[in-house]
Amino acid sequence: MSDGSANIPVVDLSQVPDLAGDPEQSLYPFFDRLRETAPVVLSQTAEGTWHTFLRMDAAKRILVDTDTFKTYHPDQDQAGYFDEILLPASKDPPEHEQYRRVIRAVFSPRAVVALEPMMTQFAETIVDAIAPKGACDFVEEFAQRYSGLVFMDFMKFPLEDLPLVAEWDRGFWTPPDQDREGVRRRSGLESLRAYVSQQLATKRKNPDDSLLGVLTTASVNGKPLSDKEIVSYGVLASIGGIHTTKAMLGRMIHHLATRPEHRRQLSAHPELTRNFIDEALRIYPIGESFRFVTRDVQVDGCPLKRGDRISVHWPAVNRDPRAVPRPTDMDLRNPAGPLLAFGYGVHFCIGMHLARHDMEIALRTWLRRIPEFDVDPKARLRERIWGGAGLYALPLRWPT
Repeated sequence: MSDGSANIPVVDLSQVPDLAGDPEQSLYPFFDRLRETAPVVLSQTAEGTWHTFLRMDAAKRILVDTDTFKTYHPDQDQAGYFDEILLPASKDPPEHEQYRRVIRAVFSPRAVVALEPMMTQFAETIVDAIAPKGACDFVEEFAQRYSGLVFMDFMKFPLEDLPLVAEWDRGFWTPPDQDREGVRRRSGLESLRAYVSQQLATKRKNPDDSLLGVLTTASVNGKPLSDKEIVSYGVLASIGGIHTTKAMLGRMIHHLATRPEHRRQLSAHPELTRNFIDEALRIYPIGESFRFVTRDVQVDGCPLKRGDRISVHWPAVNRDPRAVPRPTDMDLRNPAGPLLAFGYGVHFCIGMHLARHDMEIALRTWLRRIPEFDVDPKARLRERIWGGAGLYALPLRWPT
């Protein structure tokens, strides 16, 4: 099928293969093949249709041209990120920098390093409880819990609230084919918003140095932030802070479980863990960056009109052989790069230092305690094909 006016291939994302352990039936090789067939496709989901760009050069062009490609619809009350105003992501230059500046210190490398003892404690406690069992679902028993605890502590939210927050997070990330009317997604988002609002009220009474606490005294262009604006920061942190780390840790551990040479190399040389993380982020990136077109323009042979919704598809872009020769090969001594898994241009992920650091702590701790493991051979590993990617479950086993 194709879009008749421009001969753009049409892809129904509900039909994309989702078997993570099968090289022919996984979303990554599917989009590799698609990218070599066409630089742009028309993606169809239960939530709508948009042009999706699959190659590195076009991705960079789109993401640096913030005049032509914006996060907010030029004519309608519609945002590119989940149809919500989520700060600072939903702002374009020049406002974007002002909204980003007020939280930069909270996500700085120095602030993240200070969290290392807490991250280590969480990881060690979880792994020590799991290790004697000889088996687990890594996604649910480690990745979900670890990423959730780190997020809750980073935000200075009560740790005992994690089960509720995790359930709302799961609801928000429900794939469209499982929630065609969007009921679970909306319910999860509204529950997270209500919770963040409740936490903000607490922090206004008892200020601290958390993200919300810092924002209670912040100003943009001389004007204090409203409660609505502060809550939007917290909601964006919530929907990105747990799921994305959980998803990437699952993919990383799946790689190590199925490539013993890399697992043993990392166990012997933990100083290479950061290199492994960057390579895994390049080879198994998740998600998309959405934009709206502000003027008629053509990109990679695709004519676009004002108001069109488009996306940059990271699982395809980061594996583009035009940018990285042999893009699916992993070299722990000499990472290939370039790495666009955290975005590109002014909207690159402000939480990337936090994400890299907590994944490094998690991997080092796991490999130190459970150095040999593989995937349960009876497992049929399914993965999300839209909305964050990642494995639904990862059953592992190891000698005890």
